[in-house]
Amino acid sequence: MGCIELASPEVRRLAERDWRLAQLMARIGDLRYGESDSAFAQLTHSVIEQMLSMKAGNTINARLTDLCDGRVTPEGVRALSLDQIRSCGMARRKAETILSLAGAWTEDSLQALAQLSDDEVRAALYRTKGIGRWTADMFLIFHLGRPDVLPLEDGAVRQAFLWLYGVPITDPAAQALVCDLWHPNASIPVRYLYRALNQGLVAAGPAAEVLGL
Repeated sequence: MGCIELASPEVRRLAERDWRLAQLMARIGDLRYGESDSAFAQLTHSVIEQMLSMKAGNTINARLTDLCDGRVTPEGVRALSLDQIRSCGMARRKAETILSLAGAWTEDSLQALAQLSDDEVRAALYRTKGIGRWTADMFLIFHLGRPDVLPLEDGAVRQAFLWLYGVPITDPAAQALVCDLWHPNASIPVRYLYRALNQGLVAAGPAAEVLGL
């Protein structure tokens, strides 16, 4: 179990630089999260969850896990047919990507990516058909635990950012005035934005009302 504590130097620095983020982090509190010990399982879960809600992604991932006898591994996936993988509820393209991952990587080779820089990890993963920036960034944040990853193209991050700041994260001025304040610890705000969505804060009403801004 991982934990981002409000008292940590990184969180305190972010809170001092970004008052809106500070209110969100204070509302949520210490952020506890599960950690995956399997690089391949985490990567396939990210492929499944792309463009889906967390609930839908978890349901499909659980079905794939069952097909793999309780643990999603390259060997277990290679033993499945494309139709078997699709029967879990995913589109053909995602099923093909998961098969491509199983054919191109072992657990050890994925774990070895920890020795590379963020950009080198992305470049290595891009060589697998169907893996793009979003999936690579999810791997960097949620498996490798890299501290300064900002997935600008992520729909959930965009939604929560717009709720909190009232401007789109893709706006150049917003990136200059807000996102630059997060470096070199951008992954922490990203995790808190995800949690704001998952806890229902974004759906509860305007940020000014929910957080007392």
